[in-house]
Amino acid sequence: MPNQIDIYQPRYLAEVVRSAPPVHTFLRDTFFTNVKTFPTKEVDIDIVKGDREMAAFVHPKLGAETLETEGYETKSYKPPMVNPDIVTTAENYMNRMPGDTLYSERTPAQRAAEQLVREYQRLDDSISRREEWMCAQALTTGAIHIKGKAVDEEIDFGLTNKVVLTDTARWGESGADISGNLEDWTDMVYTNGFANVDRIICGRTALKLLKNDKGILEKMDNRRYQAGEFNARNLPNGVRYHGYLTDSGLEVYSYKEVYVDRTNPERPTIKRLIPDNMIVMISPDVNFMRAYGLSSYFDEGSKQLVTAETARLLHSYIAHKPERRLLEACARPLPIPDKVDSWLVATVC
Repeated sequence: MPNQIDIYQPRYLAEVVRSAPPVHTFLRDTFFTNVKTFPTKEVDIDIVKGDREMAAFVHPKLGAETLETEGYETKSYKPPMVNPDIVTTAENYMNRMPGDTLYSERTPAQRAAEQLVREYQRLDDSISRREEWMCAQALTTGAIHIKGKAVDEEIDFGLTNKVVLTDTARWGESGADISGNLEDWTDMVYTNGFANVDRIICGRTALKLLKNDKGILEKMDNRRYQAGEFNARNLPNGVRYHGYLTDSGLEVYSYKEVYVDRTNPERPTIKRLIPDNMIVMISPDVNFMRAYGLSSYFDEGSKQLVTAETARLLHSYIAHKPERRLLEACARPLPIPDKVDSWLVATVC
């Protein structure tokens, strides 16, 4: 039976429920906090890695001994273009919108303006999700594979703190030593990247193995030694805190966010930003860079190229046959973990 509305009956229109997934950008907003826009389409970064050179002992009459100049490497990155758009027909603005009463006094222009804001928000959300995916790729692989229409390249940041456990050393196997692994890896990051990591972000399977590890649980049950505790609670932005490990000085977190992988357009799959079998050891003080290259579009009205040094370039224009308005967002984002080896990623199971 069709859904009929009797206009003679008094009615109450409840608040519209919009079933849209929230945009979680924990990795981007926590670790890639040094936001810079550039007036060029390419970004040049000077990477200086310090050393641990000690001052030499010298005889008072021989004078000073000169330290060698610190070397640096200039890397040039070209932020990839992200350019979603939405097509809106004029008919959408003339009808009752979700949330309106049957006798809404809003004009078509008012409805059009509200729809415009919603659609621009959808464009911005899609770019934010892509930025979060790029941040996750940079942290979990040390590189970002840029693949799309007429583009297929990889931006490699040179991460060397990558560990893959094999055979019985994998977590959950007979030779696993999770506590020992975590302590060794915190030392590795301090030695190679001059950073004190204070947290791990666990994939789902890795987290289960960590929390059920017999050695860790036995230490926590020892009343004479405070080895840490598991005390889970939800945090904003899709993050969950699970507890603290005293031996390695690490807080344990998990991140729930997923994305749609359309590598095979016919069979898209849901994947986790932090793979199930991985952990990332990092500190929130890394202050990685989030760079934005120059964005531009051709304005039909003025017949000029419009460029802007900005994180988002939004515009709209009219197309004909059929009549329609296109809303377009353009961005050239690139998360750059410019402090080499200041974090570690491990495949543990």
